[in-house]
Amino acid sequence: MLGAVRDDIRQTLRTAWIDPALEAGAAYPAIFTAAWSAVRPNVGKSFLGLAKALRADAVEAVRERLEPSDLVPRLQGQLAEEELHRIGDSARSAYLVAPKLQVVVHAFHRMLRRERIPGTGREESPVRRGIPEWQRWMGFQTVSGDSAAMLEDAAEALATPATPGVLRLFGRWPIALAALWVDLAPRAASSEWGPASARLRRIVLAGVNTLPHPMELQWGALKARGVSDDERIALLDLIAAFDSALAAQTLAAAFAWVAFRSPEVGAEG
Repeated sequence: MLGAVRDDIRQTLRTAWIDPALEAGAAYPAIFTAAWSAVRPNVGKSFLGLAKALRADAVEAVRERLEPSDLVPRLQGQLAEEELHRIGDSARSAYLVAPKLQVVVHAFHRMLRRERIPGTGREESPVRRGIPEWQRWMGFQTVSGDSAAMLEDAAEALATPATPGVLRLFGRWPIALAALWVDLAPRAASSEWGPASARLRRIVLAGVNTLPHPMELQWGALKARGVSDDERIALLDLIAAFDSALAAQTLAAAFAWVAFRSPEVGAEG
């Protein structure tokens, strides 16, 4: 069952990788499956519009206040053109997927708090599903010791409960990850970072209420399946920590996208 849910998440969010925030939820299969079933019908026009608004706000903050360096010249001559192209694709994927994850995890958090998100009731036409071809080679792979150490530093600096998924995409290229983290780390510690992240959280807080279908967990049915309130609280604590941290990952993804020369997004959504 969990394999089918993971695959449906990848197909619906159009990503070849699943962030640790969602993998953490999978440790509680019944709740995780029910939460995704509540969110899934909302992945439509309004959802993509909200994700796009988050991307736009994040990249505006990055360009106007955080000012990444152009990292491509530092890597040319040290990596083959094909590897540089894949790094660009990784930046593109992180930039597209991180805002979607932020919305999904926030909705999970609200439902785990026993909240009901009412939905607007608007009907929306279906949107494209499926993992784009340019992402199919992607996935979380074993990283080198050097990359692992940097990712641990990033998790601490960005206050994430696990390795930031949007940075782990670069873990197969320690030189690229190092260039990115050396540039990103001081910005993440700057006075500009916190307000930019807080603004992204506010956008999601309001934006989730613009999605069309109601979202809530049927606790009576879950209890009948053996789910305890202790399990709910344990998962709530974990997802709350990810919910708090994912705005910073959306900002970090926008930073990486700009630093690697803003690879063309097209109409992926």
